Amino acid sequence: MKRIWDTILFFFYLVAAALLFMLAAFQNKGRSTHKYGVGGAGTLKVVDDQKFPEHEFWQAGKVFPLQIRHGAVTFEDDAAMDLRSASLKLSDNPESSPLDIIMNTGPRTFRDIIEFWNFTLASIQGKGEDEPVSSKGLQAYCQREPIFKEIFAETLRRAPDSFSQMYYHSKLVNYFKAKDGKLRYIKYRLVPEDRGVDSGLLSGEDWEKPWLQKRRTEETRPIDYLRQEYIERLSKQPVIFHLQLRLHEDMEGDKTEIFTQEYEWSEETSPWLDLATVTIDRALSFAETEQLSFNIGRQPDSLGAVEGFTAHDPNSVNAARVRIYGLSLAVRRFIYSYPSFFTKD
Repeated sequence: MKRIWDTILFFFYLVAAALLFMLAAFQNKGRSTHKYGVGGAGTLKVVDDQKFPEHEFWQAGKVFPLQIRHGAVTFEDDAAMDLRSASLKLSDNPESSPLDIIMNTGPRTFRDIIEFWNFTLASIQGKGEDEPVSSKGLQAYCQREPIFKEIFAETLRRAPDSFSQMYYHSKLVNYFKAKDGKLRYIKYRLVPEDRGVDSGLLSGEDWEKPWLQKRRTEETRPIDYLRQEYIERLSKQPVIFHLQLRLHEDMEGDKTEIFTQEYEWSEETSPWLDLATVTIDRALSFAETEQLSFNIGRQPDSLGAVEGFTAHDPNSVNAARVRIYGLSLAVRRFIYSYPSFFTKD
């Protein structure tokens, strides 16, 4: 009976979140989140010397066309303290692709769909007209959930130097079905070419009060300085990243150790291994970038998101995101098809 109730609860949160994100898409006349971004195109080449089990999709030396979009989840102002993203599409088409990988700064995320919903509500409750998010709501939530405050703080970046100098993590767990027939699970991360410092990490008051996200008073750079820097950098030279993977062996019984997103996998048992080199050699136009859509449901049979359909299952966030992204895209298609419907006289 408890499981049935937990499943009903999951679908309640799923519908509520979907409606909220669809409303946000209408209000933003486009994306529900990550509204402000910049894009690039190039190639992804799988490494020749693989240190991971042989895989049907990730074949040694294989080259894919690639498009990437970087953005910020909330603020138009690049100098604000915000989560940053890197979304990869292994295709030169704006929608269809054999694989989309969606990554954000910080290695951890929500424990389940309930926390995802509660955090979303906290970010909008009591929000002022000039505030993209509610600092008071986020403060109250972080004080109620100390572990999430820590996760939230390690996710945010304050005025980073470049989109090309941050580390991005896929957060959610996917299948990795190798040719040896053994089931494993995979996470991805994207790291800068020089594997150097992750730019924009929080410290001091920012770490203690991550809900105070607006730019500092002494900051003088324009609100789109990160986007400008990325386009200018690509006009001079390619931007190069290393795409890495880490694997976790399947296990009998309770798989909480694998699926929970409040804790990272052990570096000893699941080290980061180079998977591919990402080379971005041209910037996308604003129109090309806006047409890009990403969905974690776009994956081959040998990979794929692990889904959960009870409210307290860590994989319930996977299930929600697959469906919410699809609905948000439907709203965006409607907006792009009938722009005059959203234009005031």
